Amino acid sequence: MLPVLLAALMLLGYVAWGLQGRIDRLALQNVQLQFENAAYEQAADQVSGQMTSLRATLAQLANRAAADPALEESVDMLLEGTNAAVELSAQDTLDAAGETLDRLHTLLGSIDGALEGVRQGVAFREAAADATPIIWPADGWISAGYGYRTDPFTGSRNFHPAVDISTHKGAPVYATGTGRVISASRNGAYGNLVELDHGFGLLTRYGHLSEFTVAPGDTVVRGDIIGRVGNTGRATGHHVHYEVWVNGRTLNPRRLLLDSRTVAAN
Repeated sequence: MLPVLLAALMLLGYVAWGLQGRIDRLALQNVQLQFENAAYEQAADQVSGQMTSLRATLAQLANRAAADPALEESVDMLLEGTNAAVELSAQDTLDAAGETLDRLHTLLGSIDGALEGVRQGVAFREAAADATPIIWPADGWISAGYGYRTDPFTGSRNFHPAVDISTHKGAPVYATGTGRVISASRNGAYGNLVELDHGFGLLTRYGHLSEFTVAPGDTVVRGDIIGRVGNTGRATGHHVHYEVWVNGRTLNPRRLLLDSRTVAAN
């Protein structure tokens, strides 16, 4: 009887030892899974945060320019992929989740590169828009238009590459677009002349000024006062002789003007 009891106790001990070992292994596997799940969740959160940032960037860019539809589709794919990855069970799909995260990171890099291109394109268009001379250089009335006319001094027919805006002496003269002052000095028949380089092949000139309020090298934005109306140089009265040049050729300023201020024709 005693040997049987001892054998039974030994068997129970072996079974208990085996069960404890299995429990320990399961506990260890559980701890490992917790670490793996935590790492997976952290990676998923990181991707989700990057994705949210990219979506916010797209929303901001949409206010300034039409976003590329392909980018929207890519972001939607990213959202779907992330949601699908989060729903996968922890142990059975860790490998698949890792592959999904790799694909998501690759897609994020592709989207970020595309977004950078969109940002640069938007910045270029915004800079060009700021540089474009779209307002009147002074408040007054048009006393001479762009094109052929009878010269008031010689009576001969010649080409007038500007719009003359007459007003009272000392009236402010405005920069019609963002640019850099390349000249503010006396210049023959122009009298006191300010020249602005707006980039993009755009140049504007403001002649017959009574005084300057800028100097060469200054940067001005649209609407800044760059001088005062006068009748210096070859002028018949107080007015601004306003020229627009595009890639070395003159352009009728009225083709670009979008200013809400009214300038009446004389």
